[in-house]
Amino acid sequence: MIADRAVALLPFTPRTAGTAGPAALGEVPEPAALVVHRGPLLSTLVNLFEDIWNEALPARVCADAARRRAVDGLPAGPDALDLEVLSLLMGGLTDASVAKQLGLGLRTVQRRVKRLMELAGVTTRLQLGWHAAAHGWTTVRRPQG
Repeated sequence: MIADRAVALLPFTPRTAGTAGPAALGEVPEPAALVVHRGPLLSTLVNLFEDIWNEALPARVCADAARRRAVDGLPAGPDALDLEVLSLLMGGLTDASVAKQLGLGLRTVQRRVKRLMELAGVTTRLQLGWHAAAHGWTTVRRPQG
């Protein structure tokens, strides 16, 4: 985490902390983090973040997913409105915000999310996002230019 290009917080996890010590013995290590103040390391972290951010691509649901599934002979999948709801949810919007943006009722959005979860065979929204990405319900589009 970087705040105002003035300070960064780098958490240590068992994977980043190495294998020596209590974690190697199966114990859960105490949470730890490194606070980085202005200097070369912070500048490097900010530059790394900027490079990654500039190369990042937004995840968008694929409006053709339902048609592709039908053409490929797969069971019926989400329709275009389901995919629009999913896209907004994956963007971090709440059910109420999705409903407002799409001009739908809150219960309609909740029913569509439940249907999507049933189609995917999952029990959580996190699993739904993973399933959508893994099964072609989403696509990444590079900006033109």
